[in-house]
Parts: sequence; C-alpha cells; structure tokens
Amino acid sequence: MRSQRDSFARASSLYEKPVTPQRTQEMRGLLDSAVAETAALNATTLLCQYLNRWDNVGRDELQQAEAAIQIALNPNNPRLFLAHYAKAFLHRSRGEHQAALEAFDETIKLAPDFARVYAQKGEDLLYLGRFAEAIAAVERAIELSPKSAVRGYFFWVKGRALFFLHQDAEAVRWLQDSVRAWSNVWYNRLYLVSAHAHVGKMSAASRVLQAFDRQFPGYTLARVVENEGATPADHPLVVAGRERFHDGLRRAGLIAR
Repeated sequence: MRSQRDSFARASSLYEKPVTPQRTQEMRGLLDSAVAETAALNATTLLCQYLNRWDNVGRDELQQAEAAIQIALNPNNPRLFLAHYAKAFLHRSRGEHQAALEAFDETIKLAPDFARVYAQKGEDLLYLGRFAEAIAAVERAIELSPKSAVRGYFFWVKGRALFFLHQDAEAVRWLQDSVRAWSNVWYNRLYLVSAHAHVGKMSAASRVLQAFDRQFPGYTLARVVENEGATPADHPLVVAGRERFHDGLRRAGLIAR
C-alpha cells in the first residue's frame, strides 16, 4: 500500500543522512506507522480467510489476528480506520455482533467514504436481527461505490437480508447479481439455490445447485452448518433464517452428509 511504502522510503532516506536525535525520532515514527498499517492489513486478511473458511485457517490462528490488531491500533497509523475494521471482524468471529457493530461505527467515523464498511456493518446488523437496517447500510455502500470491486459482497448481504425477511423473489435478483460479480464463494450460490426453492422454482434451484457442485465438489448440508460456525449468531430471527436456508437446500437436493 502506497502510504506504507512512502513511510518506509522516507525512513530509509533519513537513514542515509547524518544521524541526529531529530532524524532518529522521525524515522521511528515513520517505521511505527508502516508496521501498524501492515499489521492492520495482515489481521484483516487473516480474518477474511477464517470467516470464509479458506486455506484451512482455524480458530487457533485468531490469536495472531488479535495480536496484529493491537499493533495496528497505534495512533501513528495513517490508516487507523483499518485497525478498527479488523477489530470488528474479530468480534464477528466470536459472535460478538454488537461489539462488531460499534467497531464498524468507529471505522466510519475515521473513514466516512470507505464504502465497504457500510456493507460489513450491514452484515452485523443482520446477525442482530435488524434486517431492514442491514439493507439500508448496504444501500449506502452501493450509493458510495456502485462500481466497487467488491460489489458482489454488497449484493450478497442485501440478498440474504431479503431472504431472511421472506422476500424471496427480490432476494433471488440480488443473489443472482452477487454470484455474477463474486463467483468464488460458496454462500451466495447456495442462498440463491434456497431462494429459488422457496419461490417454487425447483428447476432453477437444481440448475444452480448443479453448477455449484461443479465448482465446489463435495459440499453437503453438514459442511454448510459447519462453515456457519465461523460466524456464531444466536438471535432467534437469524437462527430461524438459517434453518429456512437449510430447508430450501434440502428441497433442492443438497445431500445431508
């Protein structure tokens, strides 16, 4: 990232000059900011791997993310908002969705134009059973960055919120858009399968499930439930929404084990 490279380059250039107390102090500040920024990105990346069930990243590795976040919360970090952003993901992984929401709000205070944080906030609003607010948060993300490289995630959060609200036909539209824009994750495709099943379009559900099986072979309902454990959520509306999701997958023919 540019600011990190700039900080390191400036510190390196100072190192080539005669040593003075002022220069060593400035170098320390520049290097601290580079370390903090790297730590924030490292924590965010590790937590992304864990929450998406990628690369066999497990719960034991979350301690690495927590340690990196503590480094990233350095006030000299030029991108301090990313430290709070990462902290929110850590809370999410523990099922602490109110704390995650507060960390995302802190991120927004520091970076109000950072579009994806609004969609991430929407996801934790969803886990708190606040589906309409989740949709509004995602719509803010889309408003800020309609051509975002991660807009498939935006569409996914809105589609799932609509599914949990039993607005299945509308959910199908947003989930289809999510799959088109973001084809390398399992969950938007399977929610699309379930939404098709709940509106009675079984042939469409079957087609999407067959395409899913080609890209993600060996998936079962048991694996879906296991993956959901990466994001614990005990709100009754979310528990019911996940059960409804599973029911649609059974109707579409996803095997249990």
